Amino acid sequence: MKKIPVIQYLPLTRPKASRRLLNKLDSFNVATILDLEDSAQNIFDFEETCILKEEARSGLLLISSTFESPYESPIYIRVNSIDTQFFEEDIKTVLRACDNNIPITGIFLPMVSNYSQIVEVSTLLSVSQRSLEIVPMIETQAGVDNLPELLDNDQDNNLFSKIHYGHFDYCLDAQIWPFPDPFHKSFWEIVTPIIKLLVNHSRTYIHTPFPFPQDEKLFWQAGYHLSKLDSSLDAWVCAVNAGLSLLPQPQNIPKLKLVDLDLTVEKMITEAENLCANFLSGRSIKRSFGVKENRFIPPHQYFAAKKFLQNNKN
Repeated sequence: MKKIPVIQYLPLTRPKASRRLLNKLDSFNVATILDLEDSAQNIFDFEETCILKEEARSGLLLISSTFESPYESPIYIRVNSIDTQFFEEDIKTVLRACDNNIPITGIFLPMVSNYSQIVEVSTLLSVSQRSLEIVPMIETQAGVDNLPELLDNDQDNNLFSKIHYGHFDYCLDAQIWPFPDPFHKSFWEIVTPIIKLLVNHSRTYIHTPFPFPQDEKLFWQAGYHLSKLDSSLDAWVCAVNAGLSLLPQPQNIPKLKLVDLDLTVEKMITEAENLCANFLSGRSIKRSFGVKENRFIPPHQYFAAKKFLQNNKN
C-alpha cells in the first residue's frame, strides 16, 4: 500500500514543547506547520490575541536558533492572512528566522481568494536568500470559486506547487451547518472538485486537518479514501494531534463507509447546542479551540453553530 504523507500542525505559543515534537516528527518523516495564526488567538479577547501573536512570533525566533544538526522533513510556517494587521510582522519574523539555522521550506498563506495575493507575498519573500515556497490555503467560497483562475494564472509562473484546503473556515464562510465530517458524503462532494482541478494542473493537495484526534481508524480510512480518488493525485493528510502523526500506517486499511448528514432541524439544533457547550467546556486558557468527546472543535465551528441557533430561535 502506498505511503500516505502526513503533515502536522504545531503551536508556537509553546515553543519548547513544539521543538521537542519536531525531532520526533522528523524521525517519522512527518512534515510540520508551525502556526502563527489560529492557535495564537483568544476569540473572546482581542488584546489577549495581540499578546498571543507576539508570543508566537517570539516562539518562532526561539525555535529557529536551535537547529544544529541536520533536519530532513519539511517545515512550514502558517502566517496570518494578508488582510490582517498581523501579516506584516509575521513575514518579517519568518525572514528573520531564515537568517538563523531553521530549515524553513515555505509558508502557508491563509484565506487566498485571488492570484494577486500570491504574487504580492512572493515579492515580499524574494528578499530572503532562501527560496521559500508559498502554499495557498483555500478557505472561503471566493477561494473555491476562483481556484480555476488561480491555477491558470500560475501555469507559467510556478509560484506554488501545493494547495491546502481549510474545511472549517470554508464551511463558516459558505454558511454551512452542520459541518460535514470525513465520513459524510457531503464532505467529499466539497473536496472532490478541488482535487480534480489540482490533478489537472499537477499540483499537490494538502487535506484539511482531521477533527477526531483519538480516532486512529478513521484517520487512516479518510487518508486512504483520499488517495483513491484519483490515481494521479499527490495528497498529504493533515493532523492536529501528534499522536496520530507518529503512528505507523497500517498494512490494511478498511474502506471508508460514507453516510448522509441528518439535516432535520431538530437534529441540527441539538448538534449546535452540544457543540457550543463542548467548545466552551473543552477550551483551556490560551487555547483558541476546544477538545471534547474526541472532537477537535475550532472557533469557526462554534461561531457557525451559534449563528444557526440564533437564526432558529423558537
